[in-house]
Amino acid sequence: MSKKEREKQRLIKELLDSIDNRNLAIFAGAGLSIPAGYVNWQQLLKPIADELDLDVEKEANNLVQLAQYHCNVNQSNRGKINQLLINEFSQSASLTENHRILSRLPIETFWTTNYDRMIESALSDAGKVPDVKYNNKQLAFTVPKRDVVVYKMHGDIEHPSEAILTKDDYESYHVRMQPFINALSGDLVSKTFLFIGFSFTDPNLDYILSRVRVAYSRDQRPHYCLLKNLEKDQNESDADFEYRQRKQELFIQDLLRFGIKSVMVDEYSEITDILNLFWSTKPDTLIC
Repeated sequence: MSKKEREKQRLIKELLDSIDNRNLAIFAGAGLSIPAGYVNWQQLLKPIADELDLDVEKEANNLVQLAQYHCNVNQSNRGKINQLLINEFSQSASLTENHRILSRLPIETFWTTNYDRMIESALSDAGKVPDVKYNNKQLAFTVPKRDVVVYKMHGDIEHPSEAILTKDDYESYHVRMQPFINALSGDLVSKTFLFIGFSFTDPNLDYILSRVRVAYSRDQRPHYCLLKNLEKDQNESDADFEYRQRKQELFIQDLLRFGIKSVMVDEYSEITDILNLFWSTKPDTLIC
């Protein structure tokens, strides 16, 4: 068995142990929804960049600031951004196999930065009752006979004006959304997370992970993420590709500070394979 296969087997064992103890949580990023046909942040904000005479590809690492630039030149009016969110994330999309597998597993907690409703739709299709939280007041109430809680820390598509997107939104998050920060901090302490489709570039999550790391130092609960190995771009020089690979290696090492171990895949389809293997490995445990 190769090293890569051994790492997958170890991951599945750890996740199964967490399932048995009812403390496995999922953190889903945009990468979980993109295969269903939704845009990524760069695609979403391209019209905004064009309006500002900026190149969205050159601003790929500065998209929060890009959204803020748009608000600045429009006297804090974010109507166009809200409409873009509605246009892109209100459209119906077919559930992916990854959504379907995750919804069938006996997982009681989902966190996501996505605005779309794919996770809650998948859970409903699986016959479960999701309790969806996207504002502070909802944290105080419980949906009757719920099976799973879905925390949407950046908002919901039905309320685009409240979605976390601009720099102003991020800067005020720790004040306006402190209950969400507390809830996620508590889950990171008490549950084992599997991060799927997440790039770890979100300032809010970085802030929360840092607080947990400082508070618990060497006593952090282990977490896991599925990451794709880099591919060389067309016309990219060997030196540039090696530079990007080195940065990814350093990034993976940095995640270990937060107790997050990376399991690498060469193709996104391998994530589905891992989830399928997870589902089928111990069927007597995986009863919904």
